Amino acid sequence: MTAQGITLDEYHAMQARNMTEDQLQRVVIAMAERLGFLVYHTHDSRRSQPGFPDLVLVHPARGMCLYRELKKQNGATRPDQKKWLAALTAAGQDAAIWRPSDWFSNAIDAELLP
Repeated sequence: MTAQGITLDEYHAMQARNMTEDQLQRVVIAMAERLGFLVYHTHDSRRSQPGFPDLVLVHPARGMCLYRELKKQNGATRPDQKKWLAALTAAGQDAAIWRPSDWFSNAIDAELLP
């Protein structure tokens, strides 16, 4: 229980609801780079293929390559994004969506940490 009378899980849920996609992207990139990942993000996707995931995270030493679409907590996934994620997964790649709740639950840590 915190000083405000809410549990840590409730506090994290509140933080997740208020976190923007840009904020999530910044913390994910910072963590991934600290862990030795190469991070690719198309900064201006207006001239790129629609729907390609926001981040490509590559850890050569660990033989890992992750494709991640980032969404705010209640953000909808567009059909072209679903198409890319499904195609990458069908091709044997690790492709998924991360939301702020994944950050606060440490699910992202679990995927990035060795």
